[in-house]
Parts: sequence; structure tokens; C-alpha cells
Amino acid sequence: MGRGLAAALTLGADGVLMGTRLWASSEALVHPRHHEALLATNGDGTIRTRVPDIARGLAWPAEFTARARKNAFIDRWEGREEELAASAATIGPAYRQAWMEGDADNAGVFFGEAAGLIHEVEPAATIIERVVADADRTLKATAASCR
Repeated sequence: MGRGLAAALTLGADGVLMGTRLWASSEALVHPRHHEALLATNGDGTIRTRVPDIARGLAWPAEFTARARKNAFIDRWEGREEELAASAATIGPAYRQAWMEGDADNAGVFFGEAAGLIHEVEPAATIIERVVADADRTLKATAASCR
């Protein structure tokens, strides 16, 4: 991930988004079973969808989707969003219960495609220190090779 930071900085960015990586930190308020689901998912194991928001009764405009882990709940409702919205009052409580229990197959587990690059849950400070050190090393090596 440090190489990605170095690349973004080289191209003129002021920083990078690290939501998924920090979601997989020990400080994140995430059920341990949801962390396990992230660690077991590769970059292709996510989908942009409205299904979890509809189940939670959040009326976002259709163009605003979230990236979540592909799972049985999403498979069951993807493409049937209107039916889900009409049933949200009865489906919503079971969805919320699954979320609270860390049931990664029956609730939306929100994380991005970077999941495939994450192999352990660590303290946020460790993650940031490693990413910055890797970016620093990469930038110095690149600069040295340009002389």
C-alpha cells in the first residue's frame, strides 16, 4: 500500500483514501466476524449495490451505491430492490440482527476492492507507520534511479 501512496503523491495527489485498510484495524468498531469476512475476500469479492441501504431503510438516490462484500443477502436481493424496499419493514429487523451478530452472509459488510491486499487486522498506528515507511522507501529508490 505504500507503493500506491508513493504513486499518488508522485502524480500530484495530496493523499490517498485508506478506508478499507483502516476498517481492518483493531480500533475499528467492526464485529470480529466481519473482519474475518474481509480477510477471506479478494478484490473481486465486492459489489457496488444499494441492497444493504434499502434493507436499513435508507432512501439514498439510486445513483448512490455502496461497495460491500458479495454474500447470500445481496445475491438474494440484487435486481429486486423494489421488492426489498416494499418488504423493508419486515426484512429490516432480521437484517439488523444479522449485522449485530456479525453474520457476514445475511448483512451488508462494507469494504472495498482493497480487501484482496489485506491479510491481517492490525493497530491503525502500525498500518500508517508501515504505509508511510514503504512510500518513503519507494520515493527515495525512484529518485535515486532518476539521477
